[in-house]
Amino acid sequence: MPMTKMTTEATRRGLEGLEKVFERVRADAGELGLALWLWDAQGEPLDAFQPTCEFCRVVSRGDHCDRSVVADLVARVIQSEERAQARGAYGCCLAALPVWHRRRLIGVAVASFCVREMLDEEAMARMCDRAGLDRQATEPLLRACCRHDLDEAEYLMTVLDRLLQNEQAVQVAQDELASLSANLTVTYEELSVLYTISSSMKLTQQPQDFLKRVCDELLEVMNVEAVLAVSHAERPADVDLVVRAGTIDLDDATAASLVKDLLPRVVQAGRAVVDNRFAPASALPAVRNLVSSALVTEQGPIGMLLAVNKKGREFDSADAKLLGSIVNQSSVFLANHRLYADLQDLLMGVLHALTATIDAKDPYTCGHSQRVARVSRCLAEKIGFAPAKVQQIYLAGLLHDIGKIGIPEKTLRKEGRLTDEEYKDMKRHPVLGAKILGGIRQLEKEITGIMHHHERLDGKGYPYGLKGDELPMEARIVGLADSFDAMTSDRTYRKALSLETVVKEIRDHAGTQFDPKLVDILLSMDLESFLQEIRQEDGKVFPFSLDKNRR
Repeated sequence: MPMTKMTTEATRRGLEGLEKVFERVRADAGELGLALWLWDAQGEPLDAFQPTCEFCRVVSRGDHCDRSVVADLVARVIQSEERAQARGAYGCCLAALPVWHRRRLIGVAVASFCVREMLDEEAMARMCDRAGLDRQATEPLLRACCRHDLDEAEYLMTVLDRLLQNEQAVQVAQDELASLSANLTVTYEELSVLYTISSSMKLTQQPQDFLKRVCDELLEVMNVEAVLAVSHAERPADVDLVVRAGTIDLDDATAASLVKDLLPRVVQAGRAVVDNRFAPASALPAVRNLVSSALVTEQGPIGMLLAVNKKGREFDSADAKLLGSIVNQSSVFLANHRLYADLQDLLMGVLHALTATIDAKDPYTCGHSQRVARVSRCLAEKIGFAPAKVQQIYLAGLLHDIGKIGIPEKTLRKEGRLTDEEYKDMKRHPVLGAKILGGIRQLEKEITGIMHHHERLDGKGYPYGLKGDELPMEARIVGLADSFDAMTSDRTYRKALSLETVVKEIRDHAGTQFDPKLVDILLSMDLESFLQEIRQEDGKVFPFSLDKNRR
């Protein structure tokens, strides 16, 4: 049959397994007195002839004495694809049978054995004369190895054929088991990495931290020099996020440029792409080979994950499958995080607009809520709260006066001291604020700081007169921040106090109105620089100009 590239490759794979099979069959055949010789489907020997008896070793002298006869016999079997026999020059029997792999002829097995017919006196004399052997020395060797008659050849070929088929079946089972084991290992690694990454996915987690975890996990599993993740910036003015694990001589700008060049081809492929010949066609000598997969959301591609420089071998389909699975998970996270970030921006915009409505009612308190939020955040950070807790306290500071929406504007803008009735009305704003925000589940944790920011440690505050340990830390922080900004800002009834006076007032009320620990933290700061810092972010109440002539 004509040999194509495909058949040659299939034959090669079959022969790789056949050589293992033949080693095991050769031992069994030797027990039967058969010397085996394996030839390929092109009529070439795959190994050296290995005689099994002393007579054959003497006669063959390192090679089969009938090599040309064996070659002709093999050619006949290849041509007919059937068993065939021949007699050697010295009378031995040569039996050849085709060897198959998946219904394809991949070789010929030749069995060589001495037969009892060679012990005939006349035949032995001719053989010894032809081979130049001493008859008296040769006869005992020949008698020791002649175990079969010539007419047993067909039976022995059948036995040999079954041995080969059985061993081939065993080899196939072993290969399939090894393949299954390898696939299970790859699948386990894939599931393990997916579980590790999935269990660490949190919407509040920053993309840089998430992608770093992904890169670290892939570096450990894939046996590569480096793993890179590039997430495109949402705005043109921003810089792409580049995260890496491992070591490679590639700076962030070059990595981002590489991803830009690869992305169209990878997106078009719709799957992970393996490139084991990357270096010759590239101006990046640091990259020998790679496998890459695009990070894609409903809005389109947003970046890429790529593993670079496989150690010891090339990337294969298992690497591509693993990377593709991780990319799918990562794309979901990044898409959800961007949506979450958009919602966060929307929420913060709404909250700032709400606080701006309070500030807009009284020009003297313009920016007060934002400044209280910033001071609260700073104190929370210096105490050592986790980022989520810091954000919670920041929002409590931002919304601490939201209840003033329910206080008459004339009371808020009144110059001079409030009457008892007006002051009583003003003291309702913490409870009003808690009620206003009480229906928003996402702000439940912030209500504590809003409700109690006018409470005092000595129990003389409002609305409930909490004291000591009853007063939550969130409320203590917002209360101190509120008083600090009130004293350092102009009000309708007075000018801002000097920093010396503010420091004295706060220190004098430590332990009664304010938490001593918080007082120490605040007063240890450079207050003049701190005031400039929190005020330089102040802007207009509304982000647009209220032009009376605008239509």
